Amino acid sequence: MAFYLFTLLFLLFIHNSCAELIKALPGQPSNVSFNQYSGYIVTDAEHGRALFYYFAEAQSPDHLSLPLTLWLNGGPGCSSIGFGVFMEHGPFQPRENGKLLKNEYSWNLESNMLYVDSPIGVGYSYSNTSSDYKLWNDAATAEDNLRFIVNWFKEFPQYKDSEFFLAGDSYAGHYVPQLATLIMKYNKQPNIRPIKLRGIALGNPLLDLDISVLGGEYLWSHGAISDETLMLEKTVCNNSKYLREFVHGNNHSQGCNQVFDRISEEVGADIDRQDLLSPFCIPISTSTEQFKPIDKHGKIHKTMARRGASTGDPCIYGRIFTYLNKPKVQKALHANTTHLPFHWDFCDGPLVYQFEDFELNIIPLVSELLKEGIPILLYSGDQDTKIPLTQTRLIANSLAKDLKLLPVTTYGPWYNDKQVGGWSQSFGAFRDGKNVTNLTFATARGGAHEVPFTSPSEALTLFRSLLTGSPLPRPHN
Repeated sequence: MAFYLFTLLFLLFIHNSCAELIKALPGQPSNVSFNQYSGYIVTDAEHGRALFYYFAEAQSPDHLSLPLTLWLNGGPGCSSIGFGVFMEHGPFQPRENGKLLKNEYSWNLESNMLYVDSPIGVGYSYSNTSSDYKLWNDAATAEDNLRFIVNWFKEFPQYKDSEFFLAGDSYAGHYVPQLATLIMKYNKQPNIRPIKLRGIALGNPLLDLDISVLGGEYLWSHGAISDETLMLEKTVCNNSKYLREFVHGNNHSQGCNQVFDRISEEVGADIDRQDLLSPFCIPISTSTEQFKPIDKHGKIHKTMARRGASTGDPCIYGRIFTYLNKPKVQKALHANTTHLPFHWDFCDGPLVYQFEDFELNIIPLVSELLKEGIPILLYSGDQDTKIPLTQTRLIANSLAKDLKLLPVTTYGPWYNDKQVGGWSQSFGAFRDGKNVTNLTFATARGGAHEVPFTSPSEALTLFRSLLTGSPLPRPHN
């Protein structure tokens, strides 16, 4: 036993003591001009907890002068490597031949990008203490992520003074504000180098279960459900009530079952509920069949995960799954070094999440961060029915009203490469003789639940606006 513990601690020391350069990812293009790193950062040596990360330097000779952005996907329990890196805005995307195609809208064009599989049990991240996987929650996730950041800076000290941004989508609406709150508290401690948090971006975020997930009006306005079904959704059972019944371990009431059976019937089985424009992957052989995860946690994961895309490759889900389970890919990524007893998956693993945290209202935390002067971008794909733009817009307007923020712009179209990229409005406070933007709400035209995948150019413009603190392009500019 003593030898085993010594060996374990030694392996953990190695994981935490050196930055692991990726020589080349299998199938990547030959003309890669930036460094990539990946590996593990220990967050609890006693428990043997380690989070897996992928880091892509910015595509600039002067990358150290550019910001550092930490990206988290939601779920809860979905992989930032699978979704964020290879599906949304990482530098490469896998194709059917196993090759990686360069993503011309990669976010590392504007920032050094750090992606983390969080919490433990997600993707390649793990704990050697089995009890850690039981009843994990938002607070534990935030604390582990803060330890990750602090320890990551020890491996990459050249980024300690970088302007730091947090971003994520879906359930990251819980992860990111709670982590940002801990960072603000950490920065107030004596004798530490503060983390220079400069801004937050949240895409289609779950912020309040009573507001964020209400999709009846949205489905009805897009012709996906009838007048009668909308009335039932309003009077008998809505998404919030339906999810609350699941969260508390109760069987769905007869009324909720009848309403949502009817919604499912009217919307149809061949529509991706997270993207009304999304085509499904139609396999021509078993080797190209789209992967559909078996979710032992039930409807919550099915609600927050996704399957296809409208403008992206509709079969990419299965290609990513195949790619990240290849031994040679895992070796190149310095991943799965402890030989986990399960395969890599998008959202399925040994973690048992405390789903009661779905009911936490995160809006007060967002409000406090705005009071601290942290700019926040709330963006929504306008084809997402799970967390519709209408609900996020309600939250943004409510925050602006409660904090007495002034309209910096009127509500109207913003532009992406001479085309309308979506609609937006910014709010701010009058400071030093001028309006300073604190809060921006923006839609992404044609965007789904993961906006950077379905509207990649628009997403990059939104991201650039956050990093530079500049307004989204309007018709006059």
